Parts: sequence; structure tokens; C-alpha cells
Amino acid sequence: MPDQRVLTNLDEWPRHQTLDTFNTILSSDPGWSDGYWDCIGDPNGEVNLITAIRVYANTNVIDAYAMATTDDGKQYNLRASRRLRPDIDGITVGPFGKNIIDGHRKYRLTCDENPHGISFDILWEGVSPPYDEAPGTRFYADGRLIVERSNYIQAGDLSGSLKVGDREWKFDVADGWAGARDHSWGTGNTGMGEKPNPFGAPPLTGGRRGLRAGMRTWVVARFQDRLLYYSFLVGPDGKISSAGTGGQETGQIHSWVDYRYDSGKEGWSYTGVEVPEMNWVDGWPRLDNMIIHFSRPDGGIDRFNVKNVSKAVYMQGGGYWGGWDDGLGRGAYRGEEKVEGEIWDVSHPILVMDESGRNEVRQRPGGSYAENYATLTNLDDPSDVGLGILEAIVVGDEFPGVEHAGPGFTRGYD
Repeated sequence: MPDQRVLTNLDEWPRHQTLDTFNTILSSDPGWSDGYWDCIGDPNGEVNLITAIRVYANTNVIDAYAMATTDDGKQYNLRASRRLRPDIDGITVGPFGKNIIDGHRKYRLTCDENPHGISFDILWEGVSPPYDEAPGTRFYADGRLIVERSNYIQAGDLSGSLKVGDREWKFDVADGWAGARDHSWGTGNTGMGEKPNPFGAPPLTGGRRGLRAGMRTWVVARFQDRLLYYSFLVGPDGKISSAGTGGQETGQIHSWVDYRYDSGKEGWSYTGVEVPEMNWVDGWPRLDNMIIHFSRPDGGIDRFNVKNVSKAVYMQGGGYWGGWDDGLGRGAYRGEEKVEGEIWDVSHPILVMDESGRNEVRQRPGGSYAENYATLTNLDDPSDVGLGILEAIVVGDEFPGVEHAGPGFTRGYD
């Protein structure tokens, strides 16, 4: 029997699409991965947690991270990695675990207590059906396939407990904590695929050679009765175009509105967007709030104030862009098991310092990739308030209202 012919728990289900078992995948690309990205936020903005677990079948690695910022300006980082096989059936690594109870409806995220100051036990309950954000997206450079990726997003109700440092939060659905999540699979920009092939010629045309100038905003928010997802790019000239899933330009706005399970209501998309106002934290490229006008298919307008309520979580703390101590990025083999972490000072709007507050921790790409939690208040019905993840990335030499460019914000990908 060939070595790779191993039966897994998933092989019990009648879902095979090749002659292989679920121990192997069709692609041989070492950057191929499959995994989960979960965002956890409270309405008061006291804590902002992002955690993920990802499988790299062709490097035989599973890794995970948790990053939590608190309103006192600290970011706690925790990363773990282990050999994937033979324990390929377990969605566990180091202190992290995920238990899928009912697909798309309910699962449990856990992180046992550890020396790095983050632990949690959180039950996720899906609000509405998942939205297929990037159905089989592909990117080419000079005729070569460099990225192929699918993902779906979803909002959820949360209950459970979270410890960060010497603080603890306990919450149930009635407390209003909201989850936003992404499940993606494919190659590129999720691990080993973040780094260019050191032996390959750089692309002359096509591909992703940097972030586009402007402010890219991406939001997944949970309202009492619905999910709201949108993404778009505001250019330096104020014009709005699609941020595009993965950089594609597919129109003015990419959006989806869907309602709670069993509501009987069908989902729909906005047809356009205007941004009459943007305000920044002390003039730095960190969004404080923005007014957004969405055009509905029926000709009406939905107006929201999107207000940042949390400190930013800097994604490099999870191991992106060579963020691990060894500089190898996500998906790299680090031995049978590895756990590491650190604490950062993120009290400044965009500068990240070490725990002492004296030495800068350089962030990539361009220092800009960070996530906040935000409230979305309906200006025509103030009782209609959503809570969700806010990604508002500013790149470029100048942007309206931003007084301080800050180190790295003009460089795009380094």
C-alpha cells in the first residue's frame, strides 16, 4: 500500500471527488492551505480577538494563532505549529482546538491556558447562511497561475469566556458580542504563498505587486436580524471602486445582505456606495469613523456611521509576512511542536512598539495591515446597530484628511 494511502475520518462521508483519500490533495503546491479565520469583538471595544487554524497538507504542517488587543493598548500574540500527520483528523495544535458541532451553524473554539496570556472557550452560532465571497478566484502573471483561492464569510452570535493578561470576560448571546469569520482554501497570501519564489522570475505583467493606493475597507458585521458584508476602495481622488476579492475590480462595491436562518427572507446586494465623510485618529491613517451611504436595489438609501471602537490587531503578530521568530512565515515546518508569543505596545494609532514601549516592531506590508472592531449605526434608525470586523487599510503618498503618513504607509508590500 502506498505510504500516502491513509484513511481519515472524513473518508467515512460520501464526498470523495478523486480516487485518493482525504489524506492527500490534488495540488502539489507547497503553498496550498485550508483553514479558518475568526474575529471576536465586544460592543464596548475593551478587547479585540482574532484567531485562526490552518492546514498545509503539502508541507505537512498545521498552525494556529491568537492575537488580542485590549483597550489599554496592549496586543498579546500567541502562535503554535505542529506536524500535521499522522494526527490529520484533529483540528488541534498546541493549546488551540476547534470542534465543529453543526456545519455552518455551530462550533466551539478553545485555547487552553498557556504562558503567553491568551486563553478562551467560545461557542460560535451562525447568524445567517455563509456568503461565497470568492468562488474560485484565480490570478495569473505572465501566463503563470500564481493565486487560486476560494472563501466564504459569515457572522455569528457568541457566548463563552476569554482571558487576556490578567483580565477576563464572560459573555452570552444577550451581551451582544459578535463574531465574523472567513473559511478559505487554495494557494497564495495565506502562508507559504506570501513569499515570492526566490528562484522564479518576477512578473512583468499581471499579478499582485503591491497594494493599490487609497483606502481599502472590508467589513463583516452582525446586526440583530441580519449580516452585512461589503468591501470597496476609496482612491486618493475620492473615487470609489471595487476593492475586489483579492484585488479584482468587479464594480463599484462588493456587498451582501442576508437574514437570520429560517427567516424566509432572501439575500441581496447593494448597487452603489458614497462616502461623504471620513475622520482619522489624530490625523494618522487609522480610521476613527466614516459615514457611508449605500444604494439599495429599490432605489432607497441606507446611511450608516461606521465607528471604530477597538484598538487595532496587527496581523503580523499571527505570523504573516515572516512574523514568526524564525522569519519563515506561516505553514513552515518548525519541528514536532512549537509554541511562541510576545506582547506589543499598540497604544499609538499606527506605530507598534515592543512591550517596553521603546523599540519599534516594524510591520509589513507597509505597516498598514491591521483589523479593528466597529459599530455600524443606522443614521435613520439609531436602534439598528451592527457590530463587526473593520479592515480600513490606507496606502499611498497622500490621502484626504490624513496628516501623518507614518513609516511604511507609502511603501505597499516590501
